[in-house]
Amino acid sequence: MATVTTSRHRDFTGYGDHPPQFTWPGGKKLAYSRTWVKSALPDGERDLMQEAEYEYGTRVGIWRLLCLFKEFNVPYSVFLSSEALTVNPELAAQLKTEDCDIVSHGTRSISRLALTDELERKDLRRSIDQTFELTGKTILGAFPRPPITENSRRVMAEDDSATTNEDRPYFADVQGRPMLVLPYAVDTNDARFWGGQSGPGYTGSTDFFDYLKDAFDVLYRESDESATMMSIGLHARIMRPGRVASIICFLEYVKAFNRAWVAKRTDIAAHFARLFAPANAWNVDHISEL
Repeated sequence: MATVTTSRHRDFTGYGDHPPQFTWPGGKKLAYSRTWVKSALPDGERDLMQEAEYEYGTRVGIWRLLCLFKEFNVPYSVFLSSEALTVNPELAAQLKTEDCDIVSHGTRSISRLALTDELERKDLRRSIDQTFELTGKTILGAFPRPPITENSRRVMAEDDSATTNEDRPYFADVQGRPMLVLPYAVDTNDARFWGGQSGPGYTGSTDFFDYLKDAFDVLYRESDESATMMSIGLHARIMRPGRVASIICFLEYVKAFNRAWVAKRTDIAAHFARLFAPANAWNVDHISEL
């Protein structure tokens, strides 16, 4: 197993050359989950064009993705801010029946830098309660808006965290106890259509599909003895028709691989925890019940 991080030491080693020997359920080799433009106007002044970009996600994009996942019969994870559900009751009602789990973005997608531990904990708790009230689904994982601080991880442990430093789940040290961390990715992510810190931008659906395929092929090749995980990030506001074409091609492609496991993040977490969780791990009781 990997060395663990502490509040004073960062882990740059991970599993190194000794990844855990395991497969996903049914002998599957590779698990994958699917889970901004700044306005030039002064703060406080509405930019209707920018608002429209985000509205596209709830008006059109999310429903296109839900139909696509249903067509291919694949589960998925939803990263959401719970306040968004209060203004879209139709989506909240739909999520009650969907084969998905939900990862908390907090009540709103805001920076946590100015929040005290108490306020951050209160916000996370509120998002968990609000999501359960509106969808009936219990949140077990959190991915607040970056940057993710040590305080954020501590708060999440008390209640899954997010990182981009691995291709497999692992346990990190949080206040002397192991906490399960599921990796995320910003390269296999549609945010690159908008450029920014995610890396060079995609210019078309072919770029996105080619990159997803290459990432999948390499991870699948490496998974004979130690299973890997591939996270694909999709944003409803970004997934316009020409971009969705890449996801259709990718889902068609992976159907040919009978050892690829399409899974929700909670299912990935539960399987890994059952294999490797230490007795004193955070949330081990909740995860083991899945």
